[in-house]
Order: sequence, then C-alpha cells, then structure tokens
Amino acid sequence: MAALLTPETFEFFARYLVAGYIVIFVRSAFVAGLRPKPAELLIEAVVLSLLVQLFTTALSWLIAALTPSLIDGATPELGFAVRILVVPACFGALLGVFLRSNWRNGVLRRLSLPVVHPVRKAHDFAFGNNRAPGLVEITYNDGTKIGGWFGVNSLAATDDARSDLYLERAYVISDEGTWTEPSQPRAVLLSLKDVRSIEFLLQEEDANE
Repeated sequence: MAALLTPETFEFFARYLVAGYIVIFVRSAFVAGLRPKPAELLIEAVVLSLLVQLFTTALSWLIAALTPSLIDGATPELGFAVRILVVPACFGALLGVFLRSNWRNGVLRRLSLPVVHPVRKAHDFAFGNNRAPGLVEITYNDGTKIGGWFGVNSLAATDDARSDLYLERAYVISDEGTWTEPSQPRAVLLSLKDVRSIEFLLQEEDANE
C-alpha cells in the first residue's frame, strides 16, 4: 500500500478515491446513526469520486468560457483543493440535505425507485432526528421499569455489538406506574441489551399533532 501512495500517484488516489470518501463522510453527518466503515464503501467512494471529477471538469469548462481570467489566475494547488476538498464537501452536504428532506420520498417515487429510509436503525431514528428533550420510560424483559429525562446532556449510543443510553436525570417508577425522584438526584447509564420497549412520553401539544 505504501508503495502505491507515492508522490506520483497521490493525486490519482486523491481524485478517484479520497474525494468519494469525503462525499460519504460529509453526507453521513446529516443522517443519524453510525458513520460508515471505510472498507465497506470502496466501490461507492470510487463512483462518487468519478461523479465529482466529471462535475468539476464541466464546471471548470463553464467558468473558463464565462470568465477565462478566473481560471488563468488559479494556481494548481487551489485547483487541487477545489477538486478534492471543496466540491466533494459541497456535494456531500447537498446529498445529506436531500436525504433529510421531506420531499425525498416523493422524488424517489416519481422516479419509480425504492423508498428506503437513510437511517438504518429505528433506535438511531428515535433518538436522533432533532428529538426534543422529554421523558422516556424503559421496560426490560423481566418487567423492570426505569424512567428518565432525555435532554441535551443525554446520549443514546449504538453499534453492532452494544447499545446503551445515558439519561441526565433518573426517576423511580413504582408498580402502580407512579414516577418519583430518588432521594438523591442522579443520572443513569443503561445497557439496552435486554430492553423490551422504550416509550417516549409526549407533551399534550405533541400528542395532538
């Protein structure tokens, strides 16, 4: 691998591989869930890199036709940075905004393409998607219930091997379903391995929408 990444071949790899990875990682910042693993996205990175290079070439031709002085005054280093960093980052941001938009499904249906939600796991969608702070009730398989406040200082983490949830404020739930604060205020870190359900207690105005 080190022999391939020589000064003579670096620009080739940057144009036709790195640019695609930049698109992918910028796009993933707009979608809740785990960041993609680089090794699993090689083909997608190559395809996106080719699209970026085609778009950048067409854009440079257009700029050269309209304002030749702008192209003539650009240094090779600036052109390289635009091709490898600026355009891929903008392309990834546009894809991310499209994936999060409400009109994405309509566009896909008009093109007769399958509608697949960009967030792969329901857990990530439930705790992401700009969820407002609120109360959550966690029920385990053995019937144990734990309540908590999921706010700006809380975190819901997930990966292929383990999921856990940090609630910045914990509550005790009695057998009758009554919520009370513990005698000593505390936060709680919960493993979600044996969780049966997670309920989000909505405010009245949210429930009526």
